[in-house]
Amino acid sequence: DVGGARLGVVDGTIFTVRDLLAATLVGSANNAANAVARLCGMTKSDFVAQMNARAEVLGLTHTSFVDPTGIDLGNVSNAREVAYFAAHAFAKENIRKLAGSSKTHIAALNDAAYVRDISSTNWMLYYPAYDDLYVTAGKTGFLNESGWNVVVQLHPMGEDTTRSLTIVALGAAGRRESFDDAAALARWAWGSFEWNN
Repeated sequence: DVGGARLGVVDGTIFTVRDLLAATLVGSANNAANAVARLCGMTKSDFVAQMNARAEVLGLTHTSFVDPTGIDLGNVSNAREVAYFAAHAFAKENIRKLAGSSKTHIAALNDAAYVRDISSTNWMLYYPAYDDLYVTAGKTGFLNESGWNVVVQLHPMGEDTTRSLTIVALGAAGRRESFDDAAALARWAWGSFEWNN
């Protein structure tokens, strides 16, 4: 039982780890994130302690976690550190693949009737306004207290992967505005700087 986006399932529904990760990364399902944490065989507090230990190893001195979902107000970070740990996570192919998917298909293992197609909460993957951008991965978030947030890894559409960026846009007033801000930052960077191979 957690706030925000979640899978509509009854207790005891069983999924593969891949489907729980997909529901978390594609559909922002907070109950799926908690389930992934439980699957590690740790208590929630031990799992969060491991998250904080990983942040420390990565040198993220302004980042602190209190829950696996990011929905608790005690989770804190800043744009630079969100960009750093997102780039680190997106470097892992299984994470990047899911975080760059516009939709995913999940099915319960113990309930043949539970089959769902989940669309990504990241509109930059499929809205025509962003057709000049090639999004390789991204993650969205929303809290009343922080507004609409997005971290996205992208490069110009086509083969120009040398100009890949990780953009973080925090605190937008609306969902669309968060994506527009990220797109504007990427276009500005590509138009203002030269990349040396």
